[in-house]
Amino acid sequence: MQSDTKRYLSYRFMPMIILSYLFINLYLVMTGSTWCKSEGCEVSKSLLNIEQTELYTLAIGAFLVLLIIGINILKKGSIQLEKLYRFGIFTVMICETILLGYLYLKSGTLCISCFIFYLLVIINFILLGNITKLFLLPFILVALALLDFDVSSSSNKSLTSKYTLLQSEVCEHCKEVKAFLNENEIKYAKEDYTLYSGLFTSLNITKIPLLLVKNNENNILILNGVSEIKRYINQHEVISNININKSSSTVISFQEKEGCEIDFIKEDLENCKK
Repeated sequence: MQSDTKRYLSYRFMPMIILSYLFINLYLVMTGSTWCKSEGCEVSKSLLNIEQTELYTLAIGAFLVLLIIGINILKKGSIQLEKLYRFGIFTVMICETILLGYLYLKSGTLCISCFIFYLLVIINFILLGNITKLFLLPFILVALALLDFDVSSSSNKSLTSKYTLLQSEVCEHCKEVKAFLNENEIKYAKEDYTLYSGLFTSLNITKIPLLLVKNNENNILILNGVSEIKRYINQHEVISNININKSSSTVISFQEKEGCEIDFIKEDLENCKK
């Protein structure tokens, strides 16, 4: 039989801590000030095709149920409820293990808020006791392995410039975008698109050029294709620099164009002629 303190920690304290953490993150997401500043959050949303608010709401609902079960365990001491609680925590732990592993394998990114939630669930599971070390070993190894990953970007590279162009030197559409950026005196970093294969795969992006725009809050905007990049630059950079005293009117126009199709298996570009 577990001590009263350990039972309280297992069935009441930890669920309340996890719920508080989930509510805080839900608030931050809803107010647009989430502290998770890696691309991991956006990638996980893309992989699951579900909004972050819906994910947090689902997790909050699950742990509210577990908290109610835990309170009843402390009051009644039911063995059946203890088994149900243990099964619920174990199920959440399995789901998070699969999610975090799949996220990293697909994109090379990790949502740090999801990882902290994962660690809290493991702690709750350990506190339940009666667990063999061999049984818990796979989850501990996964947690330690994920801790060693770089969670700051999808390619294990940090974005240092406001604009980062993912391109190829042989891509004609990329050349057009580079010429456009240079003509309008836009400072940008240039990266080979193959270094960001995880980002392309996880977000199902099949063409270059791709422009990553980092704002002041370190959120990343993804622009794909010549026309989309030109439209954004024209609206946010070029127009603001137009001299309104000029007598001649300035007309900004561009032709819709396709980008080069990428194939990471063949390591080649297709349909790249303009």
